[in-house]
Amino acid sequence: MDGRRVEGAILTRSDKDATAHDFRRLTTLAEVDALAEAWQALEERCGDPLTYFQSFDWCRNWIATFAGVDDSITLRIETVWHDDRLVAVWPLMVQVIGGIRVLQNLGAPHSQYSNLICDKGHLVELPVGELVGRICSGRGCDVAPFHPVPERSVLARFLRSRPPMRGREDISVQLDLTAFANSEAYRSEGGKLKKRNRNRRRNHLSRLGTLEFEVVWPDDPRFAPLVREAAAMKRAWLKEKGKGSISFSFEGFDDFLAGLSGSAKTFNGACISVLRVGERLVACELGFLQFGHYYAYMGSFDWDLRHLSPGKVQMEHTICWLIDNGAVTYDLLGGTGDYKRSWSNDTMALNSYSLPFSWKGRFYTDAWLSVLRPALRGLYHRAPEGIRRLVSGMQSIGVVLLAV
Repeated sequence: MDGRRVEGAILTRSDKDATAHDFRRLTTLAEVDALAEAWQALEERCGDPLTYFQSFDWCRNWIATFAGVDDSITLRIETVWHDDRLVAVWPLMVQVIGGIRVLQNLGAPHSQYSNLICDKGHLVELPVGELVGRICSGRGCDVAPFHPVPERSVLARFLRSRPPMRGREDISVQLDLTAFANSEAYRSEGGKLKKRNRNRRRNHLSRLGTLEFEVVWPDDPRFAPLVREAAAMKRAWLKEKGKGSISFSFEGFDDFLAGLSGSAKTFNGACISVLRVGERLVACELGFLQFGHYYAYMGSFDWDLRHLSPGKVQMEHTICWLIDNGAVTYDLLGGTGDYKRSWSNDTMALNSYSLPFSWKGRFYTDAWLSVLRPALRGLYHRAPEGIRRLVSGMQSIGVVLLAV
């Protein structure tokens, strides 16, 4: 295949070099669908637990739900081929934000980790700079910020020679499940005080009725309604706490989450943990499993029962279920705080990198993302609850301050 354009994909190759790679860019949903089998095969071949948000299922569903209805978004999914075999996928998109063309992780702000899927056996032949240079060389954008990039990810290897963005440091707090032989060992760890507190929470909640816990997968007709109910409970919590979320401002967000796939047989994909007291749903957590790595994506609980800590009881049950089914990591994703730290025994650094291509791009990362926006967010979080509620309810201002 010599250099030519086929259905929007850019192909480049030198037939004189037997080790050459083809770099193809996908810009339409149809091209993504045509790549489904190869994309999914690459995922299985690589077995990378930190690439769920680059998986075909996540990306395809996000594109179908949001990209087609937002004129500010242009798909830019970069793929690398060797001997007609897909060896890398980097799902990106260009979004116009305040007149600035930003190349970023596909699925932002819903995708939590920025990464790429690649067959390392092939890509070690490529100089790191060549891959990054080819992907980011095309103009049509002002800046390429990548956030957050897990320190253990493939993408971190490709970008770590570049200075990280200041003011954008974060960590992922995680629980290493391999530290526990079984769920009983987990329930017994932490000494008498922690064990007594867990028992107390379960006992107080069970006074309202029998506690019932289960995990529901997408092939169950109850999955989609449960996801929507979980999202409704999360919105109620956000409202009561005077918090905002750019993710929930997207029309169709609930349907997008409800449309994700997952399988109990393969122990991969989306699933929702459900805790009931009798017939009453009191807490649930939508999570994603990938090669033993569990992403705790959206937890929610019945606000009226907050004094009984149903969310904590559900998390305990979910962790025990994961341990007994052979999962290795419970990942609470980015964000620090005593609450998350109390559930973790490990951390992973999350860094941010920026590739500016214009003065507007440099302003966006060096001034707005690194200085101005963090300062505004700090003022927002220090404000009285009533003011936070007012700001989070104002779409234009709330989106600017609360977007992640």
